[in-house]
Formats: sequence, C-alpha cells, structure tokens
Amino acid sequence: MSSEQLADVRSRINSARRIVLASHLKPDGDAIGSTLAMAEFLRSLGKSVAVVLPDGIPELYQLQAADFMTALPEDAADYDLALLLDTAVPARAGFTANGYVPDVLQDKVQIIDHHQDNPAYGRWNYLEKRAATAEIIFELIESFQVPVPESCANYCLMGLLTDTGGLRFDNTDPAALRSAARMLEAGANLNKVVNQIYFNKPYNQQLFEAELLEKYVRWSCNKRVAWACIEPELLHKYNFDLRNAEGIIDILRSIAGTEIVAIISRRSGKSCRISMRSKNPARPVVELAHKHNGGGHAMAAGMSVDFDTLDEASDFFEQEVRMLFSNEELKELN
Repeated sequence: MSSEQLADVRSRINSARRIVLASHLKPDGDAIGSTLAMAEFLRSLGKSVAVVLPDGIPELYQLQAADFMTALPEDAADYDLALLLDTAVPARAGFTANGYVPDVLQDKVQIIDHHQDNPAYGRWNYLEKRAATAEIIFELIESFQVPVPESCANYCLMGLLTDTGGLRFDNTDPAALRSAARMLEAGANLNKVVNQIYFNKPYNQQLFEAELLEKYVRWSCNKRVAWACIEPELLHKYNFDLRNAEGIIDILRSIAGTEIVAIISRRSGKSCRISMRSKNPARPVVELAHKHNGGGHAMAAGMSVDFDTLDEASDFFEQEVRMLFSNEELKELN
C-alpha cells in the first residue's frame, strides 16, 4: 500500500467505533486468515467487531476459537464501517448467504483485495497485486505501529501460505517471502500454522481422496487435462465436508504431465462449482472463468454454472477447456 492509501484506511478504521467484516462465500484460507486477523486486531484496538461468515469456518482453518456469526446482525445499518476482504466477485460477497453487498452497507464498504479482476464495487477500494490479501492486511496492521497480537500474525501467515501453496506457487515473489519473514518476526507460530493446514488431515479425508483419485478422475487432451466430479454419494460414504476440500485439487495438480486440472462439485440446486488450476503460464484459466461470470487469478480460478447433473458439468468443462489448446495442438493430442 502507498502511505496515502494506508493513511486513508487507517483513518476510516480509527474513526469507526463499530465495524462489520466479511469475505467471500465458501471462504478459503486467505479469506479466513485475512478476515480473522483483521478482526483480532480491531478488537485489540477496542473496536466493536462483527465477523460474518455465512458458511462458517472449515476445520482446516480453525487455528483457535473464533467469534463470528453466520448472518448479518439485525442492527447492521448502525455499524460505522464494513470491511470486505479478498472478494473480487460482487455475487460472492459474504455479508449474506445470498451474496452481494446489502443496501444497508452500500455506502460503508471498504474493499481490500489482491485479485486483479476486482471491479472496485465498494465505496472505497484498495486493490493491490499481491500473493494474498493476507499480505495486504498484515501491512495495514503493521502501519498502526502497535504490537501485533500473535493471533493476527498466525492468521496472516495462514492466508499467505494457503494462497501460495506453502510458498511454492508462481505468485510467490520476493515481496511474499519478505512478508512471511515479517510475520514470523511479529510472532507467528510457524509450527502451529503449518501443522494445522498441512499435517492435520483426518483419516476419513485421506480415504475420500484415495477413492476420488482411483475412481473419479477424468482425462482429456492426452492426459494434459485432468478433473474429477465429487459425487454426493462419495461425500456421504466418507462423511466428508466439502468445505474442507480446498487442497484436494492439488492431488490432481501433482500428477505428472497435467497442465490444467479441475474439481467439479454440486453447491446447491443446479449450481455446480468448477475450480480450476493451471501449471502452464501459457494456458491461464482465469479468462475461461471470466467467460462464465467467474473469476480468480491467471493460474487459479473458478466459476459456477447451472446443470442438472455433474456429468453435464463435466462435458461442459471438457468442451471449454479444449479451447485453451490450439487446433494444431489438439490434432497432435487426439
């Protein structure tokens, strides 16, 4: 953040007595980490804080007990400031389970986000190309020049690690590494955070992943594209909560020879969520997501489409993803 932008955000926070926070629906590690880090810090400043997470907090990101609500407080209109973090797509704004920013908060929304496709739909918008929104939040917290609570540093580190794949993905630039170092210097507990998000997988999830890989993977383009449809019966068989499925796509990403991978799952009604990852910078997936009102990053993006069955969603994905290859390439691959 520039010093002027930091000063503007700090001024709004300092002037506000009651602040409501939210992130995107179906939150990932960066969304949870950024939101809870900001909430912990605001409370340390003596602010009255309401955290709205309609989908709750997946077990994967439960570093500690967290105070949040699943619905907007009835007196939301009386809050002074609304912080919306890590949310590029207005339809996924998590102030309510239905998405979008409610009318009572429209003139109070400060967006802080690292997605470059964010249309700047808040009253105030701070958008910066960083590896994770948690990076921006940590920089904001540092700018107050007061002691950083350990919980804030932990949550920011969690957000940064999850959005960079443990500092392994292409978005891990020197700034991200420096941010991670400052988080550790501020007291982040690396052992606690890493064990929680990388070495804490329940046995039922490991069984679920094994069967998913064995029986549900589909292929195209001479196995350069791989995807899996998560059928409801598989979830029921292993009593697996789809909210904890963020890292499952990395199982497909790790398969040698794959360039583009995806996980397709049923959200509600006819809505099917297609989460995509690319390992080849020459084949970004974000434009495919944009084409169908989704969003994300060049190499990691997602979209929601309506189909009666997951098989239909699967056929749709295969047809669309083949367009990322040239006709000459497809002739060679078929």
